[in-house]
Amino acid sequence: MAKDKSPFSQQDVVAYITAHPDCLAHHPELLAQCLAAAKSVDADTHPGQLSPGQFKPDMINPDIADPDMANIVDLSPALAARARDEARRLGLAHKSLLHVAAENMVSWKRLHHATLALLASTDLAGLCHVISAEFPTIFDLQKSLLIIESETSLAGIVAAGLDVQPAARITAALQGRTIYLGAPNDAGTTLLGQPAASIALIRLPDRLPAPVSNCVLLLAGNHPTSFQPDLGSDLLVLLAEMIGVTLAARLESLVELR
Repeated sequence: MAKDKSPFSQQDVVAYITAHPDCLAHHPELLAQCLAAAKSVDADTHPGQLSPGQFKPDMINPDIADPDMANIVDLSPALAARARDEARRLGLAHKSLLHVAAENMVSWKRLHHATLALLASTDLAGLCHVISAEFPTIFDLQKSLLIIESETSLAGIVAAGLDVQPAARITAALQGRTIYLGAPNDAGTTLLGQPAASIALIRLPDRLPAPVSNCVLLLAGNHPTSFQPDLGSDLLVLLAEMIGVTLAARLESLVELR
């Protein structure tokens, strides 16, 4: 067996490079030779195994790849998909908020126009005209009526344009509530005098004196979704309050004229 006559051992080389790490920086060709030799040795020792720089997730083959390499899972597609879904969800939520805000703005504008029309009425007949003739245009309705219970009706109210109905029928249409939203029952259809896809029936505030508190506002929608049970009722209640106050003032004027 030939004896190694080299003056330096492998340990001496490793120790020198460890003590002088900038040596390879000054001799890049030596570094390239070392890497090439390392790849050659690795290929001979582990045939079929890819180096980390060569590895791609779609190149995994359980028949030839190293088991440790096959266990690597690339999460970037899943993370990217999740990020896209989150961005889409936030975008839809943003659009939904904008849609709700726009609808609220439209509703408040309609309420503002209705208030101005009520204030412009100078007598009971004018008030009834606003509700029956102008409200359908302002609120996009099929029909609008102001109804008073026949048991508390005053002379001249029918002539002014208020509809008169029995208290029991009004109560049945309201189903015992102060506000009803949705498809009309038989009593509601009778109050309206014609079929409707949906209605809103609101009793005027009970804190106002009779006969105002014995009146109801009936709005008939053009679509089944115009008035639904889960629809917010704040604007409708506010509209009923404004009509109640205006009606009280017009009835007071009617009594004074007598």
